[in-house]
Amino acid sequence: MFSVAVLLFLLGIFCWLLSSIAAGGGALLFLPVARLVLEPHDVPAVIAVASTISSLHRTFLYRHSVVKRVWSANVPGLLIGTFLGGFFLKHVEADWLGLLVGIFLVVLSIQHFHGFKVSVFRPKPIHFSGLSLCTASISTVVGVAGPLMNPLYLRAGVLKESMIGTKAASTLFMQVGKLTVFATLGMLTDSALLLGVVVGMGALSGNWLGRYALKILSSDQFTNYVYTALLVSGLATILESISD
Repeated sequence: MFSVAVLLFLLGIFCWLLSSIAAGGGALLFLPVARLVLEPHDVPAVIAVASTISSLHRTFLYRHSVVKRVWSANVPGLLIGTFLGGFFLKHVEADWLGLLVGIFLVVLSIQHFHGFKVSVFRPKPIHFSGLSLCTASISTVVGVAGPLMNPLYLRAGVLKESMIGTKAASTLFMQVGKLTVFATLGMLTDSALLLGVVVGMGALSGNWLGRYALKILSSDQFTNYVYTALLVSGLATILESISD
């Protein structure tokens, strides 16, 4: 148990450091290893506990960079989507949904790196509300889906600290909602809660290191890292869906 806890703590540092640099994807990076060392029924709850701790910490670290108009548009959709996802959790086959999410992320990243300009679309708050509802629903069913919203932030010009802070302040409500759903379904066991806190402590260190890494990145570098993370996340999601 101790060796597992140490591994999860170090993994929390690594995954959430990278997720600070690439604006998300920490939970998705964490997922494959988590499934090797944790009981399958504990994985979603462990990730939710760790992500809640991380979101709370990032909200504090980047509190002055939160874009309030985007935050206020996100919160209702994230809350409704989380509980809607909880309703579908027992009735929807997650594999095909994860496959679609993975393909979507890969297509978006390829489009960016090849320079294809499909539109000059400029997001409005209503677009954030709609996509946040979809993201929260998918995240509750599949386990992770945070990177789905990154392209919308990029198109809106919300970058670096502003993106990290706004996403954290928004998804904090989603994570708390997911914990409520998991507790209601009996998935928030004592072991899942304890190990989630261990991962969350690692995530705190990763967030702190990532804060300094962001200061030396230009906006263009940050954008390229975000799309690289989308590509990796998409491929990992596709492989996970196929293997399941």
